[in-house]
Amino acid sequence: MTTNHVQIENVGSDKMLSVQICSHNRKNLLREVIYSLSDQTYPKDKFEIIIVDDGSTDGTDAMVEEVRSPVDLVFIKQAKEGLAAGRNKGILKARGAIILFIDDDVLADPRLVEEHVRFHETHSGCVVKGWVNHVPIMKRPSKPRWTIRDYSKAFFWTSNVSVEKKYLEQVGLFDEDFKEYGWEDLELGLRLKALGLKSVVHPTAIGFHYKKAATGADLSSMLVQAEAKGRTAVVFIQKNRGWRARLSTGIYPLRMFLDKALSNRFFMRLCKQFIPQNGKPLSAWSQFCAKSLTTARYFDAIRKALRTST
Repeated sequence: MTTNHVQIENVGSDKMLSVQICSHNRKNLLREVIYSLSDQTYPKDKFEIIIVDDGSTDGTDAMVEEVRSPVDLVFIKQAKEGLAAGRNKGILKARGAIILFIDDDVLADPRLVEEHVRFHETHSGCVVKGWVNHVPIMKRPSKPRWTIRDYSKAFFWTSNVSVEKKYLEQVGLFDEDFKEYGWEDLELGLRLKALGLKSVVHPTAIGFHYKKAATGADLSSMLVQAEAKGRTAVVFIQKNRGWRARLSTGIYPLRMFLDKALSNRFFMRLCKQFIPQNGKPLSAWSQFCAKSLTTARYFDAIRKALRTST
């Protein structure tokens, strides 16, 4: 496994933990995430919030300037360079001994920071995965309820995960060859695993992931994201030749053949007919059709990337 070289800065660790969030054109969601981190039970002077703005054009920088938080807030603005580059910039500036990654649509439970810190205090050499509880509205529920979407077998993902900064530095941080959406966190997880770290689920460290119901109007952005994920899947397997990487990306003969067989033109045209052209949530059948279309676009992007990479 290879990564781009990143120069490690010698930044003092005067905080116990740094919360890092990368964001692009989501200022309203991001504002609520910052507020959710401002009423944590953990002492406010013991952690910081690092916002990396990945080329936003919606006034994210002005919002962060205006927001008031009792927690130290660090703002980093970069051109549209992607998540890997943005997360590396945040890590290099972090003053915390522990880095907690959450997304810009994940509200922090009031005990989120405290739960991550306490776990690291009693367990060493761990990747600590908190509970990512999917919610339909951008509001913390009074009582979280587990859904099937909350399950993930990934070793490392950035929706709600913490690890000591020293381990990130030892493996060379995120690989900046990942310029688009997808796989950069899983790839880093493989290197952390090879380092000997264990991945542990800590269910009382809760982040509430806002996942609004998809509509027909969302299909175009879903297809764009699927294409990007397909291209980065090829980057992922070029760096990780093992069978696990092949299985996780679907880049192996049987899966590629099945996609080719299932995503014929007639079926794809039929699926498009069942996507409503309005703002109403997709029905179960429309969701299946949207999933079929995005999966076909994902594998089509993989085939194109494989052809151009050989």
